Amino acid sequence: MIPYLRSERLKLKRTFSAKLIFLVPITNVAFSLLMNPMYFVSNTINWWSILFLPLMLVLWCSLTHQKEQFASSYQGVYLLPVSLRNIWLAKLVVMGSYSLAALAVYLLVMGGVGMLFTGESIITMATLMSALVLWITTLWEIPLFLWIARKWGAAAAIGINIACAMGIGIPFSTRTFWWACPWSWSIRLMAPIAAVHPNGTLLEPGHALLGMKVLPVGIGMSLLLTVVLSMLTMQRFGPQIRSGKGGR
Repeated sequence: MIPYLRSERLKLKRTFSAKLIFLVPITNVAFSLLMNPMYFVSNTINWWSILFLPLMLVLWCSLTHQKEQFASSYQGVYLLPVSLRNIWLAKLVVMGSYSLAALAVYLLVMGGVGMLFTGESIITMATLMSALVLWITTLWEIPLFLWIARKWGAAAAIGINIACAMGIGIPFSTRTFWWACPWSWSIRLMAPIAAVHPNGTLLEPGHALLGMKVLPVGIGMSLLLTVVLSMLTMQRFGPQIRSGKGGR
């Protein structure tokens, strides 16, 4: 598996995908600071969960697909004497590692800006935990939108993910059936961890959204969906090509 990971990593080296690891977190922090400096931390976490992280993930999926499409319409991959399933899995793992790296940059930039303006460290256990939970609860988007980008194109993948994140993820996150919408999981779990309402306001002590029982539910469902989607898309990527139906 290591050679597959190295190959996928080399494909993205010195590309715009690699630059997104730094560009998106910096943009998120700058945007949150300009919007409302008084609530800098809560705004940063909120906007990261509802917009910037989903956008970054779907951009990676779209750019990864486009790189293969523009190079040889995937024929350079399909004709190699290698496991197509391992190639697909390597793509997912590399993008997952990129997401984790971007979260580290996000914490460093947010912490640095916070230190500059307040003179105190704003990186607490809550902010570290929020970053880790956001990473886990959005991993499922990678196999889904890499497959959608390959099936219907980059515009469809970007449009669907952002529309769902903003259109149904936020409204569902405050309802009792929040668990029924995957786009609401990361947003909903930020409430008890960072005490931030999905609308960006701070939660008062005792608010119903502060209950911690949602954490194992959201994390467990996210991990399960990630595994299921990874397996399904990996199977789809392999046999579909072996049967001679083409790259799409």
